Amino acid sequence: MIKKIRLRYGENPGQDAYLINKDNESIFNFQINGKKISYNNLLDLDSGLRCLDEFTEPTSIIIKHTNPCGVASAKTINSAFLKSYTSDPKSAFGGIIFLNRKVNFELANKIYKNFFEMVIAPNFDTNALNILKKKKNLILLKKPKIKKEVKGYKSTLFGKLYQTNNLTPINKKFLNLVSNKKASSRSIDDLIFSLKIVKHLKSNAIVLARNKQTLGLGHGQTNRVDALKFAIRNMKIYFKKGSFVCASDGFFPFKDSINLLHKNGCSIIAQPSGSINDREIISFSLTNKISLYFTKNRLFKH
Repeated sequence: MIKKIRLRYGENPGQDAYLINKDNESIFNFQINGKKISYNNLLDLDSGLRCLDEFTEPTSIIIKHTNPCGVASAKTINSAFLKSYTSDPKSAFGGIIFLNRKVNFELANKIYKNFFEMVIAPNFDTNALNILKKKKNLILLKKPKIKKEVKGYKSTLFGKLYQTNNLTPINKKFLNLVSNKKASSRSIDDLIFSLKIVKHLKSNAIVLARNKQTLGLGHGQTNRVDALKFAIRNMKIYFKKGSFVCASDGFFPFKDSINLLHKNGCSIIAQPSGSINDREIISFSLTNKISLYFTKNRLFKH
């Protein structure tokens, strides 16, 4: 049965909006606290759940305007949340938290101390709910199961655009070493972690990470150099100097970006191939002992 659910408004108060729901169970059935879910909330929920679905170990993702602003995986969900928050606390303000483990009392206390729009998790301890429900407007949502759709579409002025969704698993087989220096298994794990995130950032997209924690994110820029500079700038604000890995959703067309990474201490990079300057990039990596990996697919998101 098709249901038409009216929303408060669209992206802005002057716009009418509604959700057409074709399933028996809607996203609103999973809400357990807070104000009514909005149009923008639904867009963020869509982005966050798709990204969270990439991870199996305890992971925390904070979303702002459909883009991750802090992501971390760790042995416990408490540690993962703290790492995701400290990745960029300024951007996390008013964000939406996505967790793939139950929210416990200790974690609820940490969340309560800051301002967030929503918290999505598989479940919440009773004591955790008692704390979080004190914030009447805070939307709490039990994580629904999402379907991995083979095809997706977008509405345009010219009609609906259809495509097959990018469902290629991001793992070690997704990477191909094209320089001499092989990265450590730990760094490979960081590259895989970073690529799972860069896939869900608006292009041009860059992820800088260490120990499965995002250090700097660059996205939505009209050139890749500026996306990288933005990521490096944020990294320098919140983190001390140290080694890190870089994942790019598209190839670096010139040496300027890879040289900038090298100067800032990055010696492990993942990017797709396809540039007429691929050989020049590989040559630079060989000369400067950079572990350069070409990815199986490009990971653009428009």
